[in-house]
Amino acid sequence: MDSLVGFVGKNYVLMAGDTNAGRSIMRLKEDFDKLVPVDSHKILAKSGEIGDGNQFCNLIIRNVSLYRINNETELSTKSVAHYTRRQLATAIRKNPYSVNLLLGGYDKKDQKGSLYYLDYLGSSKKINYGAQGYAALFVGSILDRFWKEDLDFEDGLELMKKCLREVEKRLIIGTRCFLIKMINSDGISVVEKVMINSKKKNEIEEEN
Repeated sequence: MDSLVGFVGKNYVLMAGDTNAGRSIMRLKEDFDKLVPVDSHKILAKSGEIGDGNQFCNLIIRNVSLYRINNETELSTKSVAHYTRRQLATAIRKNPYSVNLLLGGYDKKDQKGSLYYLDYLGSSKKINYGAQGYAALFVGSILDRFWKEDLDFEDGLELMKKCLREVEKRLIIGTRCFLIKMINSDGISVVEKVMINSKKKNEIEEEN
């Protein structure tokens, strides 16, 4: 029941993911962080099989770290996206990973953030906003309507919460806890852990 959402704002990237880890009908954890730091200014948001996601993200993180140590320079978000896509495309012909990703990052050289969509088939696309997992079924129209370039942080956070409320509202099995992180020139920061509460029947009737 993974749900990941991300978009690019004015000098930042905002990403959110649910904190549930489960298998079949069982919920195993409620504090599982699916927004994994690659380095100080990049995040891989993962959805799919838990084991595949952990192993693949560890592979990317360690190789990006090794490159930084060997070359004394950091890879750009674009370079990490290309490397990640190559690893997925190579693995699908040998030992495929059942994992879909959003890669968000802020590049100090360009002084702007960027977001990439990657799937288990080795597809990659730079996007302004996107989602993975069940969230992709519901939030596309919201982001298409309300996202705009140079979205300030306050409006961006409200847009993110609007997306998360929609996910919780539409899913039969509630996904009520989400972790929101931001990437900007200062690095990665946890914005907040959001508990989405379903509206009561009388509240819905009042709106209608």
